[in-house]
Amino acid sequence: MMFIRSLLTCLGLAALVAAAAPRLLAAAAAANQPADEAQRLYERANDLVITLTEGKYSYSYLQFYWKRAQTNLDWINLVYPDTPVGRALKAGQVKVGPFELAYFRERVLPKLEEKRQATVDAITCAIYLCEQKGEIWDEARLAAVNRILEALSRQSRWGEALRFPVPPPPVAPQAEADKLASIFQVAARFEQDNLVKELLAATPTERLPRMHAILGEALALRGQPRQKITDLLSLDPADEVKLAVLSGMAQREARIRLSATLKIPTARIMLIGDVLKFPEVRDDVEAVARTLFPAGNPAADTVLAAYRAALGERPAVGARLPVHQAYLEYLTATERFTDLAAYPGTPGLAAATRSGCELKLIELLAQAGRLPDSEKLRITFSATSPTAAEAATLAQFRGRMNSESTPLVVHQFTLSELPFKDPTFAAQALMEWSLTPNRSIRGAGPYDAVVQQFAPGFENLPLPKSKEVGEAASVQKAY
Repeated sequence: MMFIRSLLTCLGLAALVAAAAPRLLAAAAAANQPADEAQRLYERANDLVITLTEGKYSYSYLQFYWKRAQTNLDWINLVYPDTPVGRALKAGQVKVGPFELAYFRERVLPKLEEKRQATVDAITCAIYLCEQKGEIWDEARLAAVNRILEALSRQSRWGEALRFPVPPPPVAPQAEADKLASIFQVAARFEQDNLVKELLAATPTERLPRMHAILGEALALRGQPRQKITDLLSLDPADEVKLAVLSGMAQREARIRLSATLKIPTARIMLIGDVLKFPEVRDDVEAVARTLFPAGNPAADTVLAAYRAALGERPAVGARLPVHQAYLEYLTATERFTDLAAYPGTPGLAAATRSGCELKLIELLAQAGRLPDSEKLRITFSATSPTAAEAATLAQFRGRMNSESTPLVVHQFTLSELPFKDPTFAAQALMEWSLTPNRSIRGAGPYDAVVQQFAPGFENLPLPKSKEVGEAASVQKAY
């Protein structure tokens, strides 16, 4: 028996040696033929760069193999410098794919690392999109930054939000105040009491009314004990704070009353990105307005008009735009689509008001699942100006995100196929989508396609910020 086992073992080893012999011989031949091995390494590197191209694969996948291609080239330079291929590489007489060798290592691979990092998640992608505008800090970019700050704060990434860079002067002072206000709003609305206290303590006296206004609105919206609001108004009775409290109460009460009319269960009422809290807390909005502003106040009158419009009272023709938009939302909720479509044509509306109503209509039609009607209006509205086109595209996407009848499902190219031309509008859309409670992704993530849409190709690239950055981006990690 021992003899049979030994015989079988020897036969098995012989079979393994026979199977491995071709590979061993090939490896020995390669070792004895450095020119052939160098040529093989170069052809493999060149094939990786030619075959694996931007758009067909994710940036992470692309980076892995393009860095491997660079490793092959480095290995030729290190081990086979005296072969024909090694000498050609040193003299810069060959390329890897369409790129010069130095350009590939020093510029393409660092840019590829930037793009890969931009596809990690929605926030990094939005930041990268904003950076595509360079030193331009227009309203669209500032709006996108505020959305990024909101997203960071909603993820409790408070430190990152507070350290987020603001634009240079002369925009910087106001931008810094806006940044803190954006962070404070999320902290107040989601009851991060310790952070609220810290931010209030660090706020200069002249900016406190704005912060108190944000806090007052949050207390009203969240249904907190009204004694807290009374205490806040005793501390800071500025009209700005009173208006914010009144606005929060009006928004909350209108949502509760309309939901009751439409027989929507309380558990399904959404407010400021969350389920309605303490539905038993109710407010007499009209009485509160009279108490806060016994002598009257034009801004308070607008809040009350919007409150009434949200409950079905048709606004006066000369009312402010938010009042008309509140009425449009009421028409959508009650499915009065004929009246909704005709509303922007109301005689006597100011041009700016009509334009604002049309923009809101694009959103609401998409939200109601009437995408063909929304698209027709979007195309017409977009023809008026490039900025109008961006705003219309964002409005329609916002409606699609908030649609309950036809929930939005994001696929690999859903976001990149939106007809945005300005990357900061795309960043706003991306951030708003990232905050929707019902967001859904099918298949590959959408960020690679968005990055390629606004930063395609690898032509005419500058050098990276430092040599260390370039080296880190071009050297293959050891595995």
